Amino acid sequence: MKFVLVILGLVACVMAWQHLRYLDARRGAAQDRQSILHSTSSLHVITFLEAGEGRDLIPDISRLAKAIENDGKGKLIYAGQAGFTVASSRLEPAHWNAVILTEYPSRDAYEGASQDPDYRDALSAFSQSYSHGMRRNPLLSLALPQALLALRLVDIARGNLGAAPLEPLPKPAEPSVEYEILSKRITALRDLAPVNSEAVVIFNLIQPGNSAQQAANTGYGTKMLTRMAALAHGPMHVGSAVRLEGDVDFEHVAIVYYPGADYFADLLGSRFFQDIIGDKQLGDTLAVPTVPILSQL
Repeated sequence: MKFVLVILGLVACVMAWQHLRYLDARRGAAQDRQSILHSTSSLHVITFLEAGEGRDLIPDISRLAKAIENDGKGKLIYAGQAGFTVASSRLEPAHWNAVILTEYPSRDAYEGASQDPDYRDALSAFSQSYSHGMRRNPLLSLALPQALLALRLVDIARGNLGAAPLEPLPKPAEPSVEYEILSKRITALRDLAPVNSEAVVIFNLIQPGNSAQQAANTGYGTKMLTRMAALAHGPMHVGSAVRLEGDVDFEHVAIVYYPGADYFADLLGSRFFQDIIGDKQLGDTLAVPTVPILSQL
């Protein structure tokens, strides 16, 4: 009996350690202010922002953040400067420069706040914006680090004690269009490192593909999550998507943390990533990597 209690105590300690180190990364590196538990009726709103020509991003986002929180209904959870945009095939083209994540107590509260004159005036500083909602289960979010812990333990049991170093992809003799796009994205990420070198937070709106695509995507996801578990990063927020404007539906939302712009640039340009990215198959997606700037507002 004592042996069982000791084992259970060790398991509880390891789980607590896992929770606290992921919480520390969220609060510190990712500058994420999401409360651990919140009402299931809460609506999280992701707003993609395109800066007006010649505008300074930080003052405009600061003004928007103030308008969001002025009435006491909205709470700014995260703000990030964007590196590049993986565009949805169903939305109007845009180069998003920033993304903010806001929490409201309900959809009605968001609908009312979004019509506030101060909010509309602050939003008008941006040449374009697009908002999509998310319903986020707090218990599921609490379970994410523990799921990664379980994945890590399984990987260790298989003899994989750590993540393999990232081997750079060699430059082809005749670079393809795809390689040039990759190079531009890597450059954009490295340009973000001076803004914030500690974290990259990627916002993904996801529409799953057909059954064959979903099967391939599961293989990609397992390999990525296994590496994330070994390096103590990964999904921070996952939930169901809620359409707020326009006529484009997505099914899922995933907001994922990586340990820095340089690391993510190295990952994109690695053999590991390029060997598995072909299996990332979705019906549609909007993906925007950002670095945290909440502390600068």
